[in-house]
Amino acid sequence: MRNLFRSTGIVAASTLASRFLGLARDILMAAMFSATGATDAFYVAFRIPNVARRFLAEGVFTVSFIPVYTGYLVGRGTEEAFDLARKVLTLLLAAASALTLLGIVFMPYIVRVIAPGFTDASQIGITVDMARIMFPFMFAVILLAFCMGLLNSHRYFFAPAFAPFVLNVGIITGILLFSGLFPVPLYGVAAGVILGSILQLALQVPFLAKTGFRMRIDFDFRHPGVRKLLRTSLPGIFSMGILQINTLVVTLLGSFLAAGSISYIYFSDRLHELVLGVFVVSIGNVILPEMSALAAEGKRLELMNVYRKAIGSALLVTIPAAAALMVAGFPIISVLFMHHRFTAADAEMTYRALLCASIGVPAFAVIRITNPALYALGEGRSPFYAACASLAVNACAGWALMQTELAHAGLTLGLSLASTVQMLVLMLFLKKRAGYIGLRAITLTALKCTAASGAMAIVVRLIAGLVDWRTGSFAARAACLTVIVGIGGALYLALCYLMRAGETREIMARILRRVR
Repeated sequence: MRNLFRSTGIVAASTLASRFLGLARDILMAAMFSATGATDAFYVAFRIPNVARRFLAEGVFTVSFIPVYTGYLVGRGTEEAFDLARKVLTLLLAAASALTLLGIVFMPYIVRVIAPGFTDASQIGITVDMARIMFPFMFAVILLAFCMGLLNSHRYFFAPAFAPFVLNVGIITGILLFSGLFPVPLYGVAAGVILGSILQLALQVPFLAKTGFRMRIDFDFRHPGVRKLLRTSLPGIFSMGILQINTLVVTLLGSFLAAGSISYIYFSDRLHELVLGVFVVSIGNVILPEMSALAAEGKRLELMNVYRKAIGSALLVTIPAAAALMVAGFPIISVLFMHHRFTAADAEMTYRALLCASIGVPAFAVIRITNPALYALGEGRSPFYAACASLAVNACAGWALMQTELAHAGLTLGLSLASTVQMLVLMLFLKKRAGYIGLRAITLTALKCTAASGAMAIVVRLIAGLVDWRTGSFAARAACLTVIVGIGGALYLALCYLMRAGETREIMARILRRVR
């Protein structure tokens, strides 16, 4: 577990830097472009290559490549593992090239499917143009996903985790510099996405060289490892990419709502993804190679102990984060986004989406850790079934709830409900497959974290009432938010420490040892 905490710390620190820069990027986007039909077009255009990237990157490499590659690395040695990797990379290059070309050619039809509610010809036109500019992004990040899978398998975590940081550098460059070079400023932001994708791929090269891997084209796709990868990749693409599919459904449904709705959902996504990305995705990326190695060695009990501690640590972070976003979401949005063109009305609409999205944050965390556990155990069908249930709930609930006064917030509530269903189904399958998952310990941790979060939420609410978050000065709002974060966080940690929730005492002991 010591190596797990250390590796998670490396990934979390890198991801934290990336997420904060991403937050700065979104603040700039909100201030310069607000939430309009044009920004809706940009986020739809960006969603298209990003979802395709998540399908191939997270589907194939998170749940398919790493377990297969790690099995070769542990059981047959480095050279045979590298031989498999070269064949997989060759296959990936061919598939990515074909998909990128087809995507650019057929983009007008793709946009009509993704955003059927767009009826304005100019909005559709700029959506198609920006999607075409950004679609090569998919090619670059699919290669990045290969690097990530190979590097994580060799316990190199920094470069893959830091890649989003340099992507954000490219996008911010597009916002500040390139946008002034185009008649439609958002085209410059799209160009910044391409610059960032090139930079993040270049970052991986020196670390890839450290592993000893050398690229060679090899079209031997009949290799047993490649066949095994292909057998598990399709359900893996769907089950690990279901969040992106559901987000795509939300975008599709949101295109029928008032202008700005997609942008409000996007900004709310950025806030709850900040929580998920910094810790949950970090630990998810670290434990998959760890669990795959334990599975390859037949150490199932040790594997489930890793899973239980990972879930406990994730709940320790995500339950209070969800509570904080619910009670302090508007203050956070007010301080971060309410500048220049982004008004108090925009902040209110974003908060409505965030409030409903926050309900599903702990479920997202459990899914992100449970899926890899099932795949490490060689169970590929269960995550697929859970993903199907999630998609059905999301589409039906989202459609029904968007017809109510909730409007765009109904879509994020539907997504939270879908994730909760998926989490429950996955945990039932895992318990059936593994026998022991430490459910009692996980439930006890969840209850303790919920109790501590409830007390924290009451205090945060009282402090937040001291400031007018709509018309108060920025200095007063920022100072009050700082106090909320400090007091709320300290109170929560103290209560968890007293109740011995999760790994609190172990984590605090590690921090104190480092301070000393």
